[in-house]
Amino acid sequence: MNEYDYTGDKTKNYFTAYLQKCIRWKRWNYLKKKEKIGRVEKPLEESLVDFNFSIDEMIELRCREEILSREHEGCYPRWNELSDQRLTEALLILREDEQRIIYQHVFEERTFKEISCLNGVKEDKVKNAYYYAIHKIRKWMGGVR
Repeated sequence: MNEYDYTGDKTKNYFTAYLQKCIRWKRWNYLKKKEKIGRVEKPLEESLVDFNFSIDEMIELRCREEILSREHEGCYPRWNELSDQRLTEALLILREDEQRIIYQHVFEERTFKEISCLNGVKEDKVKNAYYYAIHKIRKWMGGVR
């Protein structure tokens, strides 16, 4: 019998060789992926040092971006969702028409002309109501100009 003669089950050996090759390839692929991730990613703390931001500032920035994206979609904040409690209280003491005008001008970014058309009021009256409401808010918050 020659050393090149094979007496075992050929199918079994082919399958074993196939499995070994698959395992080697999967392991190599896994290690390459880990290496790539390690090269591309940097820890969060290192990236914060690069931009001189703290984690709290990053969280605050993220919250602002979310609010802006919601406003872009047309979902504006309610009065009680504002962060400044004194400002919220000042807005709530205004008359309903003043609140509506401020909301439309500030949050919905409408012009006085658009607001006057929506509310069926003259443009000058809308302007006067808006500036008077701003004056009342400043007075309530202690910053009269």
